[in-house]
Amino acid sequence: MVLEKVEVGKKVKVLDIEGKEDSIKKLQAMGIRKGKVLEVVQKLGRSIVVKVDHSKIAISKSLAQKIKVQ
Repeated sequence: MVLEKVEVGKKVKVLDIEGKEDSIKKLQAMGIRKGKVLEVVQKLGRSIVVKVDHSKIAISKSLAQKIKVQ
């Protein structure tokens, strides 16, 4: 499953991140990397707000489609 399909309020674990190297590095700089647990907090138009550790981060749905979760 990809992050973009996860319902609000659900927690998931990152299995893999696909895409160009610069996109992967951008996500990793925000704390989103393999093994991290994310909680989908809100879906706003073309963005998804996720909680990573103690931070909330907004990412585009197109970027969220590249994050495989379980």
